[in-house]
Amino acid sequence: MLIIFDLDGTLVQSNILYSTIKSELKDLLKSIIGEELYSEFVSIPRSILEILTFISKHDNSGFYSKKAWEIVEKYEIKGYEHATIHDDVLPTLKILKEKGATIAILTNNSKKLTDFAMKQFNLNKYIDYVVTRDDVEKVKPDPEGIYKIMKKFNKDKEETLFIGDSWLDAESAFNAGVKFAYFGKANEETREKKIPAKIEINSISEVLNLSF
Repeated sequence: MLIIFDLDGTLVQSNILYSTIKSELKDLLKSIIGEELYSEFVSIPRSILEILTFISKHDNSGFYSKKAWEIVEKYEIKGYEHATIHDDVLPTLKILKEKGATIAILTNNSKKLTDFAMKQFNLNKYIDYVVTRDDVEKVKPDPEGIYKIMKKFNKDKEETLFIGDSWLDAESAFNAGVKFAYFGKANEETREKKIPAKIEINSISEVLNLSF
């Protein structure tokens, strides 16, 4: 069995100020497009990924896209200064490994931040493979990362379970055609998008009760 975990909000609980990231990215976007186009874009709620994509689309030089990702990474690092991990995470991963599961992480975080978290919380001994945003051309919700992990371990869709806490995770699993488990109280944005999930867990240890 291949079990893929999201990192932030699933295995690790950080304090990343996503609303602040959105605000600064919008300010950056406003500086490179006209007022009319900006007003039209922000007239509906946008995810960080959508804002980043829109900035990239209207940035011919690449300067603003680089600056946008620097904003994201700045707050990611700050949010991980006081990150925590639930008590059941490491024991659960240990048992899964003993049962023969292959365990991977798929995250939209940077490799730098992910490496820090892996070392900080001693995750390396249980994780077989890690895919970050620096390892793919298209991040979640694109299924590229899931396909990359499945290919590495020669696993098919029926053998793969993805566990995450956001609509990005859910949609990524849906796009890849693999099973998905919501972790925790999946946010309202996920519910509003009506992305299907047959499995819901409120603690990582509940993974041990699932029948694969």
